[in-house]
Amino acid sequence: ARGAHSGALEASRTVFDAREKLARLFACPRADHVAFAANSTEALNIAINGLLHKGDHAISTDCEHNSVLRPLYRLEEERDVRLDFVPADRRGLVDYEDFERLMRPNTRAVICTHGSNLTGNLLDIARIADIAHRHGALLIVDASQAAGCVALDASALGAAFVAMPGHKGLLGPQGTGILLCFAQPEPLLYGGT
Repeated sequence: ARGAHSGALEASRTVFDAREKLARLFACPRADHVAFAANSTEALNIAINGLLHKGDHAISTDCEHNSVLRPLYRLEEERDVRLDFVPADRRGLVDYEDFERLMRPNTRAVICTHGSNLTGNLLDIARIADIAHRHGALLIVDASQAAGCVALDASALGAAFVAMPGHKGLLGPQGTGILLCFAQPEPLLYGGT
């Protein structure tokens, strides 16, 4: 959107059209809350690093992809973010009461997958969202395996962020990621506008 020539204007229209379609598909009320990233890993890093600060507590699960785990472990080391993980049983299922048990007064976020790339199991995101909200925690959803395959009403979840790749269930090109933003993260990069 920096150029005023016809090619730049057409590219801007194409990008905004894609944002509008994604907003409709995932019930995101505003197209300008659909952000593009290089992939789901970058989208998750923007959300996780932009939300968790020194002394915060976060809850995740044993079912997570490295795109969630590695940023969390780095924040544990560098920002003293405390982590707890809801265990999965031998079939890859979680006990939702564990989310309740792990909540603390300083729990800032629950970060979890919608569908596990390890087992294929779907987590009950609405139930997890309800638990997080009752405790004043924000929810970050990794919808990498489920987006485009399973209905996802992002507005109804009340998630702070929902991250997904373009190339999996959405059948888009490689090298594309989407972050639905319902909260304002700290910037990942600085410069420009």
